[in-house]
Amino acid sequence: MLDPDERMRVAEGVWAIGDITGKGAFTHMSMYQADVVIRDLTRADGPWADYRAVGRVTFTSPEVGSVGLTEAAARERGIDVRTATGDLGTRGWIAEESGPIKLVADAERGVLIGGTVVGSSGGEVLAALVTAIHAEVPIRSLAEMHFAYPTFHRALQPVLRALT
Repeated sequence: MLDPDERMRVAEGVWAIGDITGKGAFTHMSMYQADVVIRDLTRADGPWADYRAVGRVTFTSPEVGSVGLTEAAARERGIDVRTATGDLGTRGWIAEESGPIKLVADAERGVLIGGTVVGSSGGEVLAALVTAIHAEVPIRSLAEMHFAYPTFHRALQPVLRALT
């Protein structure tokens, strides 16, 4: 594995992207890192590599979507962790498949730092969590958003509220 800096540089005039960086063997990771390299090569002013909100999806049935830190990883880093769980089936009458949701929060800062969704739309629901973690949106703001009913995303609201 190579350990590139935030601009993906491993040596003068040498950049690394993809699996060799050890940041996740995902096509979307290589695409993200390539954008960082292009900004560096064109002398643009960032943003540089940030791995706090890397989405991961296992395309099985059901899908397993996760982002950020697990509860255990957050505790190992000494973060004051709060967690809450819920179920995709809480989205309303149209729910055909249930599946667990687990959110991990930094209690001191009041933001999400990780989440997992398992279900037929686990990867799709993940997009909202990636956005929240990447932008460090306060949990209180997320918990009071308008969630379209009866979407799978709606199942996030009671879990977010449990964290407030």
